Amino acid sequence: MTRTEEFIDKITTILKILPVHTEVSISVTENNTTTYYGLKNEGEEISYLNNKTSAFEIGSVTKSFTGNVLAQLEVEGKISLDDPISDFLHFELKGNSAITLKQLGMHTSGLPRMPIGYDDRRNFIKENPFSNYYEEDLISYLKNDLKMESQPGERVMYSNLGFGLLSYVMSRIQGQSFAEIVETIIFKPLKMQHSAFSINRISTKVINGLDKEGNYTPHWDGGILDGCIGIISTSEDLAKFAMATLDVKNKTTDLQVSNAVLAKPEVYSAIGWVLVKSSETESILKINGGTAGSSSSIFLNRRNQKALTFCSNIHPDTYMDIIEPLCSEVVK
Repeated sequence: MTRTEEFIDKITTILKILPVHTEVSISVTENNTTTYYGLKNEGEEISYLNNKTSAFEIGSVTKSFTGNVLAQLEVEGKISLDDPISDFLHFELKGNSAITLKQLGMHTSGLPRMPIGYDDRRNFIKENPFSNYYEEDLISYLKNDLKMESQPGERVMYSNLGFGLLSYVMSRIQGQSFAEIVETIIFKPLKMQHSAFSINRISTKVINGLDKEGNYTPHWDGGILDGCIGIISTSEDLAKFAMATLDVKNKTTDLQVSNAVLAKPEVYSAIGWVLVKSSETESILKINGGTAGSSSSIFLNRRNQKALTFCSNIHPDTYMDIIEPLCSEVVK
């Protein structure tokens, strides 16, 4: 039995203990060939289906796309990774913190995980927490209420705010919405036909998220922080992105990976990716994401030219506990 077959076997077993309507859509790429696997808990049995074009919220997997856009702008000579973001903003950050584009992309900006107090605002919607947070809210927070968690460049601290701000800055640089930028320089060139930031622009079946009890969860919008969480995509489209990332001639990926800082033993924060490497194993690039009731991953081994993409409506807590640890085995 191959590693992939063992993996699918384990996923099938896990699905049996998860809620009815739990669905996964997986791609495995090896030797430039991609194979798709679709599985769903139907209650009485696990069914196997062709769902490679079914769309799921991919949450923070969006950050790998945001990092890719940043690296492309550097490769094209439009920016330098070390440019301070103040060069592109029409206001000053409170405390005038000297944050660079690269620090936003590597989670070393010192910004908090989310804007402090964003969930205390009058129009906050718990079921869709990133919605109703607008450009004026972001600017007001950064100008008047920003409190840094550390000095820029001092340490790795995961920040949705940082990636949301990065996408906002790049939209100012390009003079387009961030969704339009990603559409133009990633989705269209790679023929990712069923990927978008707005659920209203998805022309294929969208799979509803599920909570731990199997109840449907509401859709999340990324709002002004789109660059940290906003993409909806399919296993087929993510496989196209993964194959482009695997390409050893891809200067954009090289730039993303070559800028990496140690976050914890054997784990590095790169631009839009997590790099796992040790003296005993192959280097693995990965990114995970979750929303209220959906979870996704991309795992890559550029040396062995292997990739795994995983889309699901599995609750993020369950996914990270029992699914995510299995994924790296497929690409070793």
